[in-house]
Amino acid sequence: MEMWRRHGEAASASLSAAPYSAHHKLYSEAVVSSIASAVALAEAGQFKEAVQYVQKAAKALYEAAKEVFEQVKVTVQRLVELFVEAVTRVLAWVDEHKAYLFLMTTVAAGVIALSVSLDMWGLIELDKLAHAASLTPFIPAGVKEYSREELFNILRKASDPYEKFREVAKAANAGGVRLAEPWESLRVLILPKPSEEERLMRGKAYRELDERKKKALFYAALALEEAFGVYKSALKEVAEGLREAVQKREVGEWPFKRVRYVADLGRLAKLAEKEEATFEKALEVLRKRLNEYAVRHGLGGLLNVEEGAARKLAEAKQPELSEFGGVSFGVKALAALMAYMEYALGRRGAFGKAARHWLEVGGSAWLLYYTPRTAYNKAIKASAEKPSAVEEMVAEGLRRLFLKPGADHYRGFVEELAKGGRLALMLEKEAESSYMFRLYRLEEGGGLKELGIKLRIEKVGEGVGITYVLELDARWRELFKQELEAAVKAAEELKERWPIEDRSPYMLSWVNSDVGISRKKGARVLEMGTTHLWQLAETHALFDWSYFTVLGVSLTLEGPKLQFRAHTSFDKLDEAIRRSAEGGWLKMLGVKAESWDGLKQWVAGNWDEVISAVERRLEGVKIGPRFDLAKALEELKGLKSKLADDKIAREVVAPALLLIQAERLGVNETTLRYFGGAASGTISGDGYVSAAMGVVGLTSGERAVALLWGAALAAYGIKAEVRRTGSAFQVVASGGDAVKLARLYFLYGPPLLEGDEKVKSHKLAEAMKLGAEGLNISWEGLRRTKGGHIAADLTISEGDVEIKYNVYLRGHDILLEFRSTNRGRAELAARLLRLAGVTAEVKKEGDRDVWRVTATTDRLAAGREELREALAEIVKTARGNGWVDEKKAEGRLEKLEKGRTVREGWPKYLVRLKKGALEVRFSSPNPDSIERETRRLGEVGLKEGRHFTVKMPEGGRLGYVNILRKGLVHAAWLSVHGSGEQRRLAEDFISYILERAKEEDEDVRRKVEEMVKEGKARGSLTLRNFEKKVEVDGREHVVKVIGGGAELKEGRGGRKLLRLKITAEVDGVWREYVITYGRHGADNAAVGRAYASVDAPGGREADAERFAAVIKALTGREPKVYRMKDGTIIIKCYGEHLEGFMRYTELADAIVRWLEEMGR
Repeated sequence: MEMWRRHGEAASASLSAAPYSAHHKLYSEAVVSSIASAVALAEAGQFKEAVQYVQKAAKALYEAAKEVFEQVKVTVQRLVELFVEAVTRVLAWVDEHKAYLFLMTTVAAGVIALSVSLDMWGLIELDKLAHAASLTPFIPAGVKEYSREELFNILRKASDPYEKFREVAKAANAGGVRLAEPWESLRVLILPKPSEEERLMRGKAYRELDERKKKALFYAALALEEAFGVYKSALKEVAEGLREAVQKREVGEWPFKRVRYVADLGRLAKLAEKEEATFEKALEVLRKRLNEYAVRHGLGGLLNVEEGAARKLAEAKQPELSEFGGVSFGVKALAALMAYMEYALGRRGAFGKAARHWLEVGGSAWLLYYTPRTAYNKAIKASAEKPSAVEEMVAEGLRRLFLKPGADHYRGFVEELAKGGRLALMLEKEAESSYMFRLYRLEEGGGLKELGIKLRIEKVGEGVGITYVLELDARWRELFKQELEAAVKAAEELKERWPIEDRSPYMLSWVNSDVGISRKKGARVLEMGTTHLWQLAETHALFDWSYFTVLGVSLTLEGPKLQFRAHTSFDKLDEAIRRSAEGGWLKMLGVKAESWDGLKQWVAGNWDEVISAVERRLEGVKIGPRFDLAKALEELKGLKSKLADDKIAREVVAPALLLIQAERLGVNETTLRYFGGAASGTISGDGYVSAAMGVVGLTSGERAVALLWGAALAAYGIKAEVRRTGSAFQVVASGGDAVKLARLYFLYGPPLLEGDEKVKSHKLAEAMKLGAEGLNISWEGLRRTKGGHIAADLTISEGDVEIKYNVYLRGHDILLEFRSTNRGRAELAARLLRLAGVTAEVKKEGDRDVWRVTATTDRLAAGREELREALAEIVKTARGNGWVDEKKAEGRLEKLEKGRTVREGWPKYLVRLKKGALEVRFSSPNPDSIERETRRLGEVGLKEGRHFTVKMPEGGRLGYVNILRKGLVHAAWLSVHGSGEQRRLAEDFISYILERAKEEDEDVRRKVEEMVKEGKARGSLTLRNFEKKVEVDGREHVVKVIGGGAELKEGRGGRKLLRLKITAEVDGVWREYVITYGRHGADNAAVGRAYASVDAPGGREADAERFAAVIKALTGREPKVYRMKDGTIIIKCYGEHLEGFMRYTELADAIVRWLEEMGR
């Protein structure tokens, strides 16, 4: 109570100069007696209850001394405001953001006006430093208080930040230190007091938080804190600038008085530029630190950053958060920064709400510790939403005009709108959740020029936030003629390049997703709305839109995006169906129909066949935990009578036809072609592809339709999960199934256009990356042609899809060629080459109906490793046969090598065995080249001195970069466990060194492959849930590992020891097994020691046997067991055991670090 009394007296003292000084004593005592409860409630996040308490206390005081207050002309409302101010001031000393949340809750509850609260907050902000000298917050004597920034600076400068934090945390537990957030939350999680640990142990998350995870949590929080500090400083300036950039003014006289909002577009443009630059800097800091900490402290698996996963988490809606329960601390940290930025600037996403609460109020450690769903739920319970003023929303909407890449794409529109620098916005219409403004240009004399643009602002619900759209009249649409012409041009190119001549599968697929069926003047029409130019072009190539235009501009966090609208006659779909039923895909299926209505009737007539097919394919469908299969089947059976309804039929016809095709015609190259075509529009429209996450997904609003698609995919050998996400349903293929679906989408879907990024499908581009995995490339039939050229057959295949190309060795060149009279087959050949990394186009041979795909050495050398290897083998075999001379063969091989190094950017490394030891070295007389390689290896994640050595050129002699054994092993480890770009660079480096080793000889290849295998094996397994049966001394034991970790400790004489801790259950007996490794003997051998426990069930002998069973189960080798005369039993492990332990991700990092520090 004394603490609150001192704060309360300080707060009331700060108000003593105000006009209410006559009742100061009465007011002061009331505050002191009331704020203890109010602050306690607010501290616990119960802001509404705190506001209610203060309101009641103020009213009670007013009634108790009404005459006094009336005499000094203080109303009950003014007294409430004074109480609110006092509580806010006290809270501001404890937690500034909670003070702000409390204040905003009073506004939301109608207790005080927003203008009053803003004035009040401004006074508190301005007075805070001045009051700091005179006020005396309650801190016991001798207690050191660390602010957020102060402790961050201490930790960043420490040689071992984690150990330094533990030291500070111990002092805090002893009562000698007080910590601000997020450090207090980290203390609770990393080094809790006994009472705190008892509470935490009730949750599964803490029981799984071993020492390694605690360390990773700390470093993730440290990295996020640094990045957040970089961004927050600029964001505050941006937020203040936004408030100033749009001003609210009243114009006219009553009763015609109106509100006008005046926007300074020049200021908004500068703010957008500053915010984007600072955010990118913050992201760069976060990525860099996470990579640095992952490598330095061996925490790769826990600090890995998958950019795609982080972006999806940042953008996830509330029901989707549960899908991210297993992401790493690194992914959560990156997603938190992304989501916070979007939340702060208007996109109120679900994870953004969580990030905002935990970063500003609750402590970022909890944001990283909890699953995203739990973090969100707890944030919602604890936080109060800051109300958005109209002028703030206007400022945010107009700021988005200047965000990239949209601002660059539509620079002409942005510059035209920003002419003159200032806009006036007149509120035309206001509804419960939307505003509509008309825009005017504010001219020098004060006049207004109407622009023909309206700004619509809508609050669209939970987890989505606020949308901003500029609605344009006809005069503005002329600015976008170039974009519309680009769509027409792209559509013309697309028309010639479809791999399937029959367009009906593609059209039905788009009708299944984004192309709708509606009625205008009593007649049905096909229509579509999109913000993607490539979608407009793709559908125009299929439906030949009779009218399309730009209706508006959506203002997004990626800048302005055009809103396209298109429509055409319904006859286009009827005609495509009629032609297909006469001699195309539908005829193959036995369909009798001349129109869309006829096709609906045919599908309804064969619905029992569809249902039977679905029920048979259920084994190939993964049912998500929230998906009601029984209800889906019931709903699916009930659709038969509803197929006359276009809204239902458009979602059902395409997957139903694919199921019927699989049932009647089986799965082969022909049916896979039509499957790819009929699924392509569904993916291009409502679907998504992520190469980073290895997933392809379809979205539906209906449970039955999701199940139908799941069964259709299963019919073609693709296992997908059907799941519920909020009110929608998804069908998601992952892993190898996603690769197969992505590959079929890329091979048989629309062509991928190059050049203009606006007409390039990002979904197809992702599918190309994902589909390239596991491609089969082989060759055969080396021969001489009649013309004397050397030729061979090269085959690229995927499953049932196979294309055979001719390879010719001509002069000093290699030519790959495919020829066909079938344009679709030639298109497929070009696309398979694209998957193999070679850009090639289909060209017609003169006036003949022959289509040709060609690629020569330079392009072929830029292809994937499998392709380059096959081509090199053809050249070497021809050379071995004596069909080409040595010089020409070397020239071709050198071109392939040169092309590879151009593609991958690596210079030529020497890879050889020298006296039995592997040597990997790059040499150059150029100091710049040596420095470049040093930087590049640093980007891979290798450290100079530890993983490689450098000697600069001197006196005309060569300098070099020499990769040490541990460096190559570590690079292999990074190629699996590195973060994002770092992992890609490590993969490239390892792939290159393997190639160089294969070119040298078999012994070198084996040596390099051993090291690469060793590196990749580190951390490839996990202790958690490991289970195995092993035999020790003739008795079988069942080992179930629960978890474990490893840490470095200082032993006697300052020697570094490695301590492995493994928690396991053996034959029903639970125990934590500890093995301590040190260096012993003349040969400095790694020896691990452990002791059997006399207190264990069965005594020492039984415990030793169980201990040996654990070690054997995990490493494949039994330890040595020594029995001393005094009864002590020692279990010893050696280097081969350590290699085995290194395979587990919980142990690998610490083992590697110990080996590096202590030497092998």
